[in-house]
Amino acid sequence: MDGRERKPLVNPRGNCGVKTMLIEQTLFGTTDKVADAIKLLRDHEPPEGYYLCFSGGKDSVVIYDLAVKAGVKFDVHHNVTTVEPPELMRFVLSLFPNNDIKESPRFTMAQLIVKNKIPPLRNIRYCCAELKERGGRGRVKLTGIRAEESPRRAKRPKFELSPDKRTSFVHVIKDWSEHDVWEYIRENNLPYCSLYDEGFKRIGCVLCPFQNFASTQRDLERFPAIVDYYRRACRKSYEVNQMTFNKGRQTWQSGDDMFNWWINERRGRYIAEDCNSIPLFSEDDGSVL
Repeated sequence: MDGRERKPLVNPRGNCGVKTMLIEQTLFGTTDKVADAIKLLRDHEPPEGYYLCFSGGKDSVVIYDLAVKAGVKFDVHHNVTTVEPPELMRFVLSLFPNNDIKESPRFTMAQLIVKNKIPPLRNIRYCCAELKERGGRGRVKLTGIRAEESPRRAKRPKFELSPDKRTSFVHVIKDWSEHDVWEYIRENNLPYCSLYDEGFKRIGCVLCPFQNFASTQRDLERFPAIVDYYRRACRKSYEVNQMTFNKGRQTWQSGDDMFNWWINERRGRYIAEDCNSIPLFSEDDGSVL
């Protein structure tokens, strides 16, 4: 992907709201969040351009539009996780029909489950590093993470370096609220994934371990093909790693047993027959990163 000029996104729904402005009155005067974001992008534009991380969610739609308005150089990258909702993939493809922003993973989610012997957990989150955070090493990566999303994200600075100090991150809308994001989308008549109209607040990997059980239950009903994909991956993992399981604390009797444990541990109620594992998910922990 080169840094050629990108066109503004077009909303096929047509006009979807009354124009407003993201201007706040604070103790220190008037703040124009849009103008501040555009200035930030212009002031810190790297010579090779930004590496814009585009997930297809509402926040990435906003940072894309801000980058276009700022007139800065950037190239767009969408990391495929192999377990995204099909509506999200169709939305991304509708915006970039040439599919020239797609970044395919080294391993699929199913392969990672077999390799790591277990589906991803909150405290064994191998999937994000491999599927979502790869790419852009040595670049300045433009992201849409916001402080409001979680206490951990609230502590992150707007500018930061990767642990190896080789990659920079600019969180251009870190101080925006969810209301600000939707106001900007309506003001600029931007397109967004249809799942938001169905009540989804966040869109990411299906059955993400950071979801609470209500969201997990929704995914189980809404995305049966991806649920089956996970189940088959658990069966394969059990088949390949059975001897390891028999020697350790996990005493699943089958791949389906592993899958059911993975799903139901999110509410702390399921213990597989003869399984000595302790719950890894807190029942009241509904935080999402």
